[in-house]
Amino acid sequence: MTAPLRHRDRAEDWLTRHALPLWTGAGLIPSAGVWETLDHDAQPLRDRSRRLRVSSRQAYAFACASIAGHGDYLPQAEALFRYVMTKFDPDTGNFTATLNPDGSILTAPHDLYDLAFAHLAAAALTGAGIGTGDALAQLDAALDRLKAPLGWYEDAARRLPRRQNPHMHLFEAMTELYAVAGRPRDLANAQECLALFRDHFLQPDGTILEFFNDDWTPVAEGQGVEPGHMAEWIWLLDRYERVTGQPAGIDTAPLLAAALAERDDAGLLPDTSVPPCDTRRLWPQTELLRACLVHHRKGGTDAPHPDTVFQALWDQYLDTPVPGGWYDRRGCDGTLLSDDMPASSFYHLWGAMRAYLDHAEASETP
Repeated sequence: MTAPLRHRDRAEDWLTRHALPLWTGAGLIPSAGVWETLDHDAQPLRDRSRRLRVSSRQAYAFACASIAGHGDYLPQAEALFRYVMTKFDPDTGNFTATLNPDGSILTAPHDLYDLAFAHLAAAALTGAGIGTGDALAQLDAALDRLKAPLGWYEDAARRLPRRQNPHMHLFEAMTELYAVAGRPRDLANAQECLALFRDHFLQPDGTILEFFNDDWTPVAEGQGVEPGHMAEWIWLLDRYERVTGQPAGIDTAPLLAAALAERDDAGLLPDTSVPPCDTRRLWPQTELLRACLVHHRKGGTDAPHPDTVFQALWDQYLDTPVPGGWYDRRGCDGTLLSDDMPASSFYHLWGAMRAYLDHAEASETP
């Protein structure tokens, strides 16, 4: 048995007493999804356009929170998911990406990223015992419209460049759907995303490229590398192995080493290493925590202890005037740069906090 993690009570308190009540309260628009962001006083910024994927992400997190015993948030999760499923453009059949402040459709490009998160929400609701059969059939058909000879197109217009990021989240969604429904379709889709990662996204030095041409060759100009995605893939590959019982066939040691090499003086990750930048958002730190939890669970010693990452995450981002809120962006020198709390970040925080609590509970079991 490994030594217990030190911040279990703090993580549990933050999630159960503060964050979930805040984001299922002030963060919700009755019968109309979620606010895109709250200010640092927890007031909604009502004039902002809204990304539909944020409602999907919140539906996923709220359903998972109910399953994990943090409270009964299934009504909110189901209402959000049903709302999302009303947002197919009636003229084109395309899935919506963004909404105007009044809730009308702003853009509906039928984006792979948005469909991935709708599938993820469906997985969580299915796991909670909520019937999603008709909605899932509609989402499957929408995803099939984007199928390419290898992977999926970005949207209905097949825009370029092609991106790593939506395929990473599709891999996540398909893994979670397979976990709760056991559908061969979902496993096959996850395995296709895994093959793309192995053969195209992952580089020999452990970095992950973000942008590609139509034939999956890396773009020559405007390439990007995000250390947070290196950390995120470590968690997702481990989750795939635990769900399927199959090895992913990826050595994650180079991924972890590449991510850790980009940390700043506070031990945290910048937003990008290509191009270099001097800012760091909240979400890469949550993925760093999850990667270190995987490493710690497997007995690794060449990464920061999860408690060290948790403390830095808390000090830099979660110690805020509004309990359950966060600071979203700082400079790598620690300067606070953001003045609001994007709701989309809760998906990352939920994943990191729940992973930390799961590991803490396992560590305390004889």
